[in-house]
Amino acid sequence: MTETDEVGTTRLVSLEVADDAVYRTSKAQMWEGRLPHAAVVNMDITRVGASDLVTVDTKHGSITWSLKNGQQLIDAIQIQRA
Repeated sequence: MTETDEVGTTRLVSLEVADDAVYRTSKAQMWEGRLPHAAVVNMDITRVGASDLVTVDTKHGSITWSLKNGQQLIDAIQIQRA
């Protein structure tokens, strides 16, 4: 999936929703990011063509992920935040 972060950088990433955070990894760019669940303020999903855009507003800015099934990602984050 692709990610556009709070400063406008777009990269291919893999996501892992863990108990404490969403871990974002880009092997192509040798980059890792951690989004603590406590930093998530709001989540929204929109449909663009064949992809879902999941926008997560955080305490530090917005992150947008483009993927096939965005609702599964939102559900996984909400379960871990509960």
